[in-house]
Amino acid sequence: MYYHASAALELAPEQCLFVDDDPALVAAAIGLGYAGRAVCRGSVTADVPSIASLAELLDLF
Repeated sequence: MYYHASAALELAPEQCLFVDDDPALVAAAIGLGYAGRAVCRGSVTADVPSIASLAELLDLF
């Protein structure tokens, strides 16, 4: 779904940031070339970059 959304916006995956609370989905997006962050309040089970709050996204830009 995120691939179709970025294509509709005429953006390459590397121009996008995928954020989700499911580390497996974030890992899949990263595998497709997207930057990704998992929103996690506990321990992360997958080896993906994570944040504890959406406010942390502001530090990425």
